[in-house]
Amino acid sequence: MTDDHQLRQLIDRICGNLDLNSSDRRLAVNLLLIKLQRLPGLLTNSHPYYLEALDKTWEWVSKSICNFKQRPHLSLQESLVKWINSYLYWRIRDLSLRQNCQDSEVKSLDSPSDPSGENTSTLLEQVWETNLVPPKVTGLDAYLEANRRRRIQEIFEKFEDYVAQDPEGILRNCHPRNCPQCHCQLLCQKLLFQAPRAKISQLGRDLGVNHQTIRYHWPTKCLPLLQGILESLGYGQDE
Repeated sequence: MTDDHQLRQLIDRICGNLDLNSSDRRLAVNLLLIKLQRLPGLLTNSHPYYLEALDKTWEWVSKSICNFKQRPHLSLQESLVKWINSYLYWRIRDLSLRQNCQDSEVKSLDSPSDPSGENTSTLLEQVWETNLVPPKVTGLDAYLEANRRRRIQEIFEKFEDYVAQDPEGILRNCHPRNCPQCHCQLLCQKLLFQAPRAKISQLGRDLGVNHQTIRYHWPTKCLPLLQGILESLGYGQDE
């Protein structure tokens, strides 16, 4: 399966879930961010505001991914890199401008693009169409950010290994009453790791379990377990 297809599967999965607070959606967003942070061509910069701008960029991506539109004649990966880099580039400039200029006439790029209120997007959310290609600069900040990405990638690799091995049997032993075949290890592999994601209705038929049982057990029992495993491996809310 191509990387473009995997990215599209994750984006569709996120945008098809209207519950912004669901554990399933948050995990899908985390997996997407991990894949995006590994894309070649992402901007690195030694600017003192780079890391702050990068954090704001990933926060924006997690909230705005459903507004992303692939550019014609570019692959999904290439479009995503341009989309992310343009926002990051202007976010760095905006932070620098606000820090160094006290002129009250300077407008933040977080200001509404349309003062009338008809268009609620900010100026910064509009700039990715500019096609700017900022220079790539390496430095200590870029080195630190690369280490951060590598650490998060290692955590998720350990997470996948933990789920596959389930050394303490926690996941296999968490199942609905009288349905031992419908355990959290299997559900995680089918509903989180597998691409395309298994359909709950078909999974219910395969396991001989009512699909409503899975719809209840997965978010209320399995996802909290998985979140706890991630946290025990070092993944925190600030990643």
